[in-house]
Amino acid sequence: MIIVYKSNTGFTQEYAKLLSRELGLPSYELGRVPACHKGGEVIYLGWLFAGTIVGYKRCAKLYNVRCCVGVGMSPPSVELAEGLRATMKIPAGVGVFYAQGGFDINKLRGAMKLIMKVKNKEIAARLNAKAELSEAERLTLEMTKGAASAVCRENLAEVVAWYR
Repeated sequence: MIIVYKSNTGFTQEYAKLLSRELGLPSYELGRVPACHKGGEVIYLGWLFAGTIVGYKRCAKLYNVRCCVGVGMSPPSVELAEGLRATMKIPAGVGVFYAQGGFDINKLRGAMKLIMKVKNKEIAARLNAKAELSEAERLTLEMTKGAASAVCRENLAEVVAWYR
């Protein structure tokens, strides 16, 4: 088994490297996986965009995806992971997880940067309207104001438990 990932601003790549060290598995960026792994079993990590895990469908065509991790800026929830399974039509036998990553608008370009400026305002308004924020929600709010990261080994605990 190997780890395959698709990262936009580096946070998903950080998770792939952490998971690689934790599990003792090699990690490769989607599109740069050695040909000898084609059709093999993989753990896939991809960043979220518009409620989808970027690169999952392409990865699933090339490899036997056994586990999928969506990485985004929202606080984690079981509903989020199951929503990703439904949206992406990920088979029941595949483990699906979500990990809060990070966000740095300065790493974005063009239309993506413009879209996220608007989305950040919406997210910040929703969070600022709440009376109390969880630690993960505070971090998400911080991400809307500037660069911040939730990437840590602990956020991969469920994936590690699934593998073992």
